[in-house]
Amino acid sequence: MRSILFFSGLILSSSVLANSADPQALTAQVKALWQAKDMQAAQALLTPLVTKKTKDAQLLALLGQTEALLNNADKAEDLLEKAVKIDSNNADYQHWYATVSCNLAASASMLSALGHAKRCKKAYETALKLAPDNPRSYIALGSFLAQAPGIAGGDKDKALQLAEQLKQIDPLQGALLQLNASDLQDDAVFNALLAKDELLTQRPETYLQRGVAFSRADEHTKAVALFDQALTMPASDDEAAAAQAQALYQIGRSAVKGGIAVDKGISALQQFIAQQPAADNIDWAKLRLGQLYIAQQQQAKAEEILKPLLASTQDKELKGELQKLL
Repeated sequence: MRSILFFSGLILSSSVLANSADPQALTAQVKALWQAKDMQAAQALLTPLVTKKTKDAQLLALLGQTEALLNNADKAEDLLEKAVKIDSNNADYQHWYATVSCNLAASASMLSALGHAKRCKKAYETALKLAPDNPRSYIALGSFLAQAPGIAGGDKDKALQLAEQLKQIDPLQGALLQLNASDLQDDAVFNALLAKDELLTQRPETYLQRGVAFSRADEHTKAVALFDQALTMPASDDEAAAAQAQALYQIGRSAVKGGIAVDKGISALQQFIAQQPAADNIDWAKLRLGQLYIAQQQQAKAEEILKPLLASTQDKELKGELQKLL
């Protein structure tokens, strides 16, 4: 048995070494593991190839993205910062670095958050300069400018300017970015946007975004009505279907946060979990469903979902929420 294990180890080691000598093959293998949601396997593949002395930007960026997908944001930021210092002209590296820095800014103390936000904005700006034809670059920077407070670099006017530029490349995404940078709780503003871009009237993203705006303001009854409206729109493409799936999740979240429509929230989350088993926020959907079962005094049903989730999750914030309930 020991010789078999040793031989298997040699095969694995030789495979890793072969892939490290072929950057394209390694990248393809890592992306296949990401697609399969096997981030731990990607981490195990890449970690032996990266040391403190590594100067390979691609390796550093791949491991950094993998750590980000595992919610190890501090490790991810460190690795991606090294990658962009080695190769500052790679738009993907800049985009990943910015995204991780933004995520850290959202959960950091005020002083640390400002530093993360500054790095996020600069990297998104660099990514846009490097990839001016990529809608992703406009969406990422525009969303940051629309959502960040002024002290952290937010600027809604600049976000709206980016939205107008994006419309020349992708009319729908430009219109959606314009929504993101507008005061969607204002009926006059919202109606003017719909009148300006008629295509928005038939898109679920329009009502999802407005619902999220009311949800952030703790106006959950209005939010749920808008999420319901998003579900009535045609699912004409993958993006529309994804928006409707998120509307289901948001109904459940608002049911928890607002203490309203518990039965509707349970039904929506059950649909979301059944339809989107690989969604990035699937674990949070399970938490919300468990919370709603507890609200209905169905503790056994809640524990059936929450206990396995606590055992499997690596998300520190999620784990903290679960520990409050179990």
